[in-house]
Amino acid sequence: MSNRFYFGGSDSGSDVDDNDASLPFPKPLERSTFLAPDFDAAAFLSSLSNRFQTLEDLQTELRELSQILNKELVDLVNDNYQDFLLLGSTLYGGEEKIEDIRLGLLGFERDVKAVRDKVDARRNEVAELLRQKKALRQETSVGQALLEIAERLDLLEEKLEISTPSTKQPATKVKDQPRDDGGELWDDEWVEETTTNDIDEELDSVEVDGVPPRLKRRTEEFLILKHLASKHSPQHPFLLAQEGRMRTIQEILLSDLEMTIKQETEIKNKQNLLQIRGAIAE
Repeated sequence: MSNRFYFGGSDSGSDVDDNDASLPFPKPLERSTFLAPDFDAAAFLSSLSNRFQTLEDLQTELRELSQILNKELVDLVNDNYQDFLLLGSTLYGGEEKIEDIRLGLLGFERDVKAVRDKVDARRNEVAELLRQKKALRQETSVGQALLEIAERLDLLEEKLEISTPSTKQPATKVKDQPRDDGGELWDDEWVEETTTNDIDEELDSVEVDGVPPRLKRRTEEFLILKHLASKHSPQHPFLLAQEGRMRTIQEILLSDLEMTIKQETEIKNKQNLLQIRGAIAE
């Protein structure tokens, strides 16, 4: 292979021989260049622009390098032929090891599936318990709200002096309790009721917008009671059971309002009373 280039305008052979030593000769291609992980053929050819070598010479050099590598590979196989044969014999029986590994993986897969099934079952169990807890919390909230309605209903009936079946035991007479003029003992319930009535009578002395204070408080308490009941389904068994009591209170309040409206002379106060009656009658 000729890797030499000759430049100049002289046709003299002696001049060519004299200048031959001073001409640039391309260096042999290094094998390490082709072993780079990021080797790129286009980039490699672009780097040979200053090599002073024709494309034909470059092809010849690459072809010779390929032949040398092929020969070295053949020599390597021939020199280590026995080792290659031994390598094949050492691989004999690998199927059994592969089968053992496969069986081990299958067992591990079954164990993982069993653990996953347990986790899924526990997750579903926890989700169900959380759902039940939420339902119980809602039922507790509803129960507390209904209990408040019952307490307000009892209190309003007591203030309106509506007779309801009572389970209270007769009050026990105590030595230090107050006595009336006849010498009989007064129980705590009578004292508390009398005190409450006295306070109501004192507050009834001043009317607001033509509405007696006691009637105003009773109507407000009834409207609050209706508002609390409206937060629940009207078909709730507890509310259905209280319809009669609610209707009785409503009728009493409407009757008191009608009487107050008839007695009222001022138009503004009468309009206010009519609005209250409309809210009670809804």
